Amino acid sequence: MKSQVALVRCRDYNQEEVYRAVREAVGLIGGIERYVKPGENVLLKVNMLAPANPERAITTHPSIVRAMIELVKEADGRPLIGDCPGFEGQPNIGLYSSICSKTGIKEVAEEGGAEIVHLSSESCEVENPQGYAFKRFTLAKSVAECVISLPKLKTHQLTLFTGAVKNNFGLIPGKLKREWHLRLIRPEDFSQMLVDLLACIKPRLVVMDGVVGMEGEGPRGGRPREIGALIASSDPVAVDAIACAIVGIPPLEVPTTRLANEQGLGIGDLSRIEVLGKKIEEMRVEGFKRPLGAEIYFRIPRPFMRLMRKLLTARPIVDEKRCKRCLVCVEHCPPGAISMDKRHPLIDYEKCIMCYCCHELCPNDAIYLSRFTLQVLR
Repeated sequence: MKSQVALVRCRDYNQEEVYRAVREAVGLIGGIERYVKPGENVLLKVNMLAPANPERAITTHPSIVRAMIELVKEADGRPLIGDCPGFEGQPNIGLYSSICSKTGIKEVAEEGGAEIVHLSSESCEVENPQGYAFKRFTLAKSVAECVISLPKLKTHQLTLFTGAVKNNFGLIPGKLKREWHLRLIRPEDFSQMLVDLLACIKPRLVVMDGVVGMEGEGPRGGRPREIGALIASSDPVAVDAIACAIVGIPPLEVPTTRLANEQGLGIGDLSRIEVLGKKIEEMRVEGFKRPLGAEIYFRIPRPFMRLMRKLLTARPIVDEKRCKRCLVCVEHCPPGAISMDKRHPLIDYEKCIMCYCCHELCPNDAIYLSRFTLQVLR
């Protein structure tokens, strides 16, 4: 059986253009009434990683969220908006509110009459009997019965690509994300956790923001890249596969896609995906930059990964000129490998697990990744 994925061109974030494209994409796969029941609470799960302007392509663009609010209301659903940003760490309603404001989410929620929920405020234990390796998760307690995922198309230093499958990680309270990174050092293990999380909570619908994605050192430190695509499906794995195909990443090279495909949680094989709307060939992006950390790591043959990982993977480096001594990197480092001296943070590479949380969450772009090893390999 094939998964259906809608692929629609959307050239910019003009609200009328986005309305048209979102309606077309959801319409191609059955219309919003197929996914939302009257009177139902519907969580629009956005990517709200950090307090960044929408133009930086770090977070789901608010125009996509605004269009989805309208669609949910047309189906007589009650739209809620939420995320557990890694930047928030411990539950902090003031910080969460500032992230919502900076990303433009608060404004469109008020305009559309949607409620923003603070997902990190309460958590609960959820059994996951279908999980391959992880049978229990601590999740945000206020997750609605219907989840519509609105991921951003981006690269990722640890998992190569972040999209629909990875967006579920935002249902885990921010303070617990560090524990998962500390526990699961290998990208393969971390990816298996994400796949098991998908088995625990599968969004009813995914609409991916690929109008402007991120290439290079994602999910925060990369560069915005015009792609011009909206991708929608009830299969998160197939959404990621089509997104990767558009930007030139072999879908099954992405561990989350490959593992989910192998374990029957979605379709990652392009030959088993029916694309509705535009053809992949019409939407391809040439010269899309892959993330340095993952690019090196995924070149290493699996038997040598453990031995070679610290030698060949990119290291986080502190840019002293950009550093504002905000301590975000110190507070969010899973193994406690970062400390502050009189001038700037110091990274203990013996403790560093190369999770890149510091690079991902630094609000001042003061942590970059060393390119030395990439040059050696080339």
